[in-house]
Order: sequence, then C-alpha cells, then structure tokens
Amino acid sequence: MKAYLIAAALPPALLFSVPAAAQFGPVNDPAPGYSSLMSANYGKAEQEIRAANVSAYDPARAINLGIALAKTGRGDEAAKQFKSVMLEENVEMVVANGETAMSHDIAQRALTALEDGTFKR
Repeated sequence: MKAYLIAAALPPALLFSVPAAAQFGPVNDPAPGYSSLMSANYGKAEQEIRAANVSAYDPARAINLGIALAKTGRGDEAAKQFKSVMLEENVEMVVANGETAMSHDIAQRALTALEDGTFKR
C-alpha cells in the first residue's frame, strides 16, 4: 500500500487531516501550500499548490487545494476537489500528528465540514 504524507490544516472537526503532496522528488515540495494554509494565507496556498510539480490526481494535492478553495469562499470548486479524491484509489495518508487515515475518509470529512459550514471564514 502506498502511503501519502499530509500535513494538517483542516478545521478541528476533521481532526489532524490535510495539506500535502504525495510525490517526492528533488523538485517537489512534500507539502505544497502547507505553510500558507497553516498561516491562513489561503490565496497564496492555492497558488503554491497549483504551481507544484504534483499530479492533479494526487489525493493530498486535491484535499489541500479543496481546503484553500473552501477557505476563500469557493465551496463548489472545493467540493469538486474533495469528490475527485473519492473517485481515485483509497490510499493511506500520514497526517500531521503522525497518525494515518485513508484518503476517502479525509475527503468525506472535508465534504461534511464544507456542508455544515465548518470551513466558513
């Protein structure tokens, strides 16, 4: 099973999930947008995530981008990112506190947070 590293930046209801990239390499930031998400600079996080050398199908990228979109008031776009994770393979992800969670579970929690207003500014 492939493990993906993710860093945290979701609302407390989502525990310690989110931000990161799964592809590692010399030009890849292991968590594009992480620092910006953690410092609530969501516009910059979106730019960093979109510019990162990471596949658009990477679940961590999609979740992180979804968070940035949700936090900038673009819930419909965020929901598309979270739902896209549900269409891909369910992979294990390492969250910020070192624990693991499955990508589908993280995406579902993000969708729930989006729907119940947890992502509102």
